[in-house]
Amino acid sequence: MTVVAFAEKNKAASQIASILGEGEVERITVEGLPAYEFKWKGEEWLVMGLSGHIMNYDFPEQYNKWNEVNPGVLLGVDPQKLVTRAEYAAAVKNLAKRANKIVLACDYDREGENIGFEAKTLAEEVTNVPVERARFSSLSPKEVKKAFESLIDPDYNMAMAAEARQILDLKMGAAFTRFVTLSVRERARTKDILSIGPCQTPTCGFVYEREKIIRAFQAKDFWKITAIFSAESGKEREKEGGKEGEKKGGDFEGTHRAGNIHDKEKAVEIFKRLKGAKEGLVAKKTVKETKTSPPNPLNTTEFLKRASKFLGISPELALEVAEQLYLAGFTSYPRTETNKYADDFDFKSLVFDFARQKEYRPFAESILIAPIVPKNGEKDAHDHPPIHPIRAASRGEVSSAVNIPQAPEVYDLIARHFLANLMPAAVFEKTHLHLLVHEEPFDSSGTVLKDSGWLEAYPFENKKDKLLPFVEEGQKVGIKKLSNTKSKTSPPKKLTEAELLTLMDKNGIGTKATAPTHIETNKKRGYLETKGKTISILDTGFTLMDGLSLTVPILVKPEIRAKIEALIQEVEDGKKEFETALDEGTALIKEMYAQLEANKKELTSSIAGTIKDEAALEDKKNYIGTCKVCGHVLRIVQTDSGRFVGCTGYPDCRNSYPLPKAGALTVLRSKECKKEGVAVLKVGNKYNWAVGIGPCFTCDLEKECYPPETVGSCPECDGNMFLITFKDTRFLGCTKRCGYTHSVPKTGKLTLLDRTCETCGWKLFRLKEEDDSPEKEFCVNRRCPEGRKYWKKPGKGAETRIREKASVRRPAASSAAKPSASLETSSAASLSTSLPSSPITEKTSKVSAAGLKKSK
Repeated sequence: MTVVAFAEKNKAASQIASILGEGEVERITVEGLPAYEFKWKGEEWLVMGLSGHIMNYDFPEQYNKWNEVNPGVLLGVDPQKLVTRAEYAAAVKNLAKRANKIVLACDYDREGENIGFEAKTLAEEVTNVPVERARFSSLSPKEVKKAFESLIDPDYNMAMAAEARQILDLKMGAAFTRFVTLSVRERARTKDILSIGPCQTPTCGFVYEREKIIRAFQAKDFWKITAIFSAESGKEREKEGGKEGEKKGGDFEGTHRAGNIHDKEKAVEIFKRLKGAKEGLVAKKTVKETKTSPPNPLNTTEFLKRASKFLGISPELALEVAEQLYLAGFTSYPRTETNKYADDFDFKSLVFDFARQKEYRPFAESILIAPIVPKNGEKDAHDHPPIHPIRAASRGEVSSAVNIPQAPEVYDLIARHFLANLMPAAVFEKTHLHLLVHEEPFDSSGTVLKDSGWLEAYPFENKKDKLLPFVEEGQKVGIKKLSNTKSKTSPPKKLTEAELLTLMDKNGIGTKATAPTHIETNKKRGYLETKGKTISILDTGFTLMDGLSLTVPILVKPEIRAKIEALIQEVEDGKKEFETALDEGTALIKEMYAQLEANKKELTSSIAGTIKDEAALEDKKNYIGTCKVCGHVLRIVQTDSGRFVGCTGYPDCRNSYPLPKAGALTVLRSKECKKEGVAVLKVGNKYNWAVGIGPCFTCDLEKECYPPETVGSCPECDGNMFLITFKDTRFLGCTKRCGYTHSVPKTGKLTLLDRTCETCGWKLFRLKEEDDSPEKEFCVNRRCPEGRKYWKKPGKGAETRIREKASVRRPAASSAAKPSASLETSSAASLSTSLPSSPITEKTSKVSAAGLKKSK
């Protein structure tokens, strides 16, 4: 007789074959895949591992073209279950033809049962032999042999529960994702797919709700009155080698019983009453012994929370590591809702095994000296025992067998949790002091660990002592310092992954096996990210959740999903027929979809607007600012007929501003219009433009916004000299337009420095000629002895003969009318030319077109 068994994965198949075949196993190949052949109890056995699901649901081909099928139609279409791993399907059929009996040996949970039924369905296409089930919770030799010696019938209801979940999730995910994505694409250019999932979306919703509270939070001031007390020499409670020690008196802090005082006047009034206090009175002392019990046994959710909290490992990775530890024979099956050990659980044998392992020996020995009584939880799901080690192992053994860096840490957490669960409670002594200062009440508390109990084996939750000096009631203590400290309230903290898993479990989102997957899916979609142990929502996720929350809140809230999960559980429990559950679940999904359609405009407007905002914010070249009408983003819009500043909220918001028709535009981020223009742009190299106002040279506040950078005082009036540059010339002019001008070198890069001439006070210039000659720093003022030194240097040519003062008080108009050999005269004449500037200087003063016209 030939028996064929199908395990969920190859590693499990190898373990089962090794245990049943007692080492005499032949590895063979079937359709290119590994299988194992051996004899057990006089029968020929073939065991093969699958690859998880080898079949999956999808819609018929004609429904997979997004733009041709109304998404709502999918809710009324029956999806098809198709083979997704052809090589595994072929291998299953090949082995089934040889079988006289088939045994399903996949993981014993909803998904595992469904995977087994996939193999059963394929096998029944080629044979009609009996099919039985091997149920086990660990791959220990004892449990595997027991499972295969007492085979049971496959659980049809459990398999169909997984089937119902697959179909309902596909319908909702496909219809909702297509609807939202296509609707948003009608209003915003985006290639992104806005994924909606029945569990994924409420999971993201929990993080969104916390983020919304954080963003809306407004800090409030509060005052806290504290005192630093000082006790004289005396005994102090301290745990030291199991004995109480004695120390000198010490300082300790007390807080006024009013706590955080939000009324400033009240805080000031209390603090006044404390003024001058030098001592306080210990009015009452309370010493209380408390016990902290060990934690309950680990179910999946609790394990994932603790792996995240204590080890900083993501839920998805923690579950993957736990599964590999299970397949390697170190721990029990990691997917369970049970946190209660069975009455016949063999603790003693397992603890004896740990007593032989050096790292865990002290804890195991302390457990064995007394009757073993576990601290049990309340839930027995009748599927698997709590997660626990099935044998003691060193970190090196675990590391060698499981090629994941975090494997030893995860095993250690599971092992220590198991041992701690069997140890006595930790005992603390808590002391509370009620003190009076000028009749005002203060409180101070301290805690001392008297007996470590289970904490000895569980360093993850070790609590540190907070010691108080030993004082008696009626004793006076000194006051070193009194403080009335102002602080601000803090926003709520971001969710940790452990807290998110708790919310999901509490609200029925996902199962013990799928919860980490839903968190990870949100990360892959770009909706969530983790930083350390906290989890944050990204802009895309917040935008999507915000839009859904405002229009179809039922999608974000967990209630509907919880109802669907309840339907699936009823199928597993045999309380509801598979088809009935599908009909009821589909009806709930249609209810949500109807709301989605009814609120399409509001939803897509919100999401599309934000997508446009994000795109505009990333386009630094064209980003202008925030629209004062609707709060969306203003940016430069280029069209065939021209350009203007428009709002990303269009067509709902039609706010726009004109722009000059020609000239390259540069947004001057550091400039701010004094007339509340939206932004200031540079047009070519000619002039500035305030968005919403117009060209700056027509504005009466131009000088205020762009004061010229002056060189020094004008020799002829109370104005100042500043540098004027044109395309073909440059010179110094007066801010008061008195007509006085002054030459500067015609060629080379000219830079105005912050340093001044010690003789005349004018700012110095630096000149870098176009050839390789060295830079020169000099005073340009011809009326200054230092300036004359520069102008009289050989090689200046005609410039050395220019009169120190040309055409004093000559009107600008006459300068332009009467050409002269002097630079000042020719430069003044050039004032009538156009305005482009050249990159001659790093600090070039700007001259408005209006000002130049007046000085011609």
